[in-house]
Formats: sequence, C-alpha cells, structure tokens
Amino acid sequence: MIYQTRYSFFNPSPGWRSKASKEQDVLFDAERLRRRQYFFEKITLQSLADQSDQDFAMHILSAAAMPEVFKRELVTLCRDMLGDRAHVQFAEPGPTHVFFRSYCWEHFSADPWTTQVVLDDDDALSVDFNGKLHAEAAAATPLRARTENYTCISHACGVTALFQDGKLTLHPRVNAATNLGLAIVAPSKSRYSLFDISHKNIMRDRPSRIIYSQSPYYIRSVHGDNDSRGLYDKELLPEKRIAEVFKYFPLMNSLTNDWETNFVNANSGEKSGSDA
Repeated sequence: MIYQTRYSFFNPSPGWRSKASKEQDVLFDAERLRRRQYFFEKITLQSLADQSDQDFAMHILSAAAMPEVFKRELVTLCRDMLGDRAHVQFAEPGPTHVFFRSYCWEHFSADPWTTQVVLDDDDALSVDFNGKLHAEAAAATPLRARTENYTCISHACGVTALFQDGKLTLHPRVNAATNLGLAIVAPSKSRYSLFDISHKNIMRDRPSRIIYSQSPYYIRSVHGDNDSRGLYDKELLPEKRIAEVFKYFPLMNSLTNDWETNFVNANSGEKSGSDA
C-alpha cells in the first residue's frame, strides 16, 4: 500500500488554476509554505498516523528548488510522524507520473502486486481507510484491460472541510470518480500511474470499482491555496453526522480549535476558501 503525495512540486498542469502552480516564486513563498506545512501536518500526515492498519508506505514528491530550510523541516516532519514509512524525494520539474512510477519500480517491486493511492497534501483519510482498502484490493480480481491486469478503486463518500473567514465548516461530498483516496491495484512494475489517468473518466475508460458507504472515507480541504477549483456543496453537514466525522477522523478533535484560534491568528493574511 503506497500513498503518493505531491508537496509543493513544480510541474505546471492545465488542471491547476492557482498562481503557485505556474510561478515558482509564488510556490516557494515562505508564508505559503508555512500554510501548506500546517495543513500537511495537521490533516494529511495525522490521518495516516491515525490509521488502525499501519501497513503502508508514503512517497512524497517535492521540488529540488524548495528552500533548504523547508526541505529539512519536511523530512523531519515526515520522519517524526511516520518513521521509515515516509519516503521524501526532491526532484527537478518533470512529469509527475514518471517520478511516482520510477520510484515505485525501484523501491516497492519486491511484491508482484502493489496498491498505489492518491493523497493530496491537504486532505485526510478515515482511520479505517487503509484496512478497508487492503480488503478491497485483495477482493478486486484485476480485470483484463489492454495488455495488463489492473483495477481502479474509487471511494465515493466523504466530507468537504471549508476553511473560510476564520471558520471551519463541514459539507457533504459524494463523487463516484473522485481523486480523494483513488487507488490502483496493479503489478508492481506496471506502466500505469494514477497521475497519468483522468480520474473523472475512470468509469468510462478504466476497469473500476466504485465503493459507497454510510461512513465518510475522506476529508477534502477547500481553502485559499487550492491548486484546483475549490467547488463544494453549500449545504452544511447535518449535526447528527458531525459526531461520525469526529469518530472516523480523530484529528478533527484538535484541528477545529487549533486552526481557528492559533493558525488564523498567526496568519492574519490567511486567504478564504472559494467556490469559484
């Protein structure tokens, strides 16, 4: 089980809309990097540290041009929270999928099959996600497609966390072809990478399993530093479901007050989330 995360990696993409995705000076602005580090630590890394099934590795792809102080802090943070399960790579600009694929081939090919999982650097997975994915991956008899056996697994049900105007609110989210926790079960030396596949079209173009559940599988963060469009359902999550979110994402117990009282106050220039 390999979680793959881009962290301030410079490689302009048509699907990214923020200035940081296109301009290195903006990407490596110290205040922006501090904000990204906060979300990465409190949400993404914490959700993996909280997993009930700890049988996984994480590959973080970041930029060689990142300021050295932030490189050191990133490596230290990942090791402190995940130990030797975290692998940080600093690379020059280039196709993201090539780096992830090559690293997988080099470091994780001892087993004939691997499960690769997309995890953005400000999103979270439920505490039981890794354990459930192990079971789903084992059950997903890979389907014949082109010249290789592989199966994509998409988890439809989750929650949007909106960081806006100094407040954190939760909103329902259901998307059958989401990139949140999207997984691919494939031979370890497969040429396929989720970073070279359109997640929006997986049901049309790829052998896929779509997993629905009454409980949330992921938290998607929407805030002022999103690279993609920060769309979200305006409806608030019902009160009776909020306790469920805290159950599956214990990081929420400290995040709400921490962000509203500490992070926002320390970053008075914090940008609001957007639905544009």
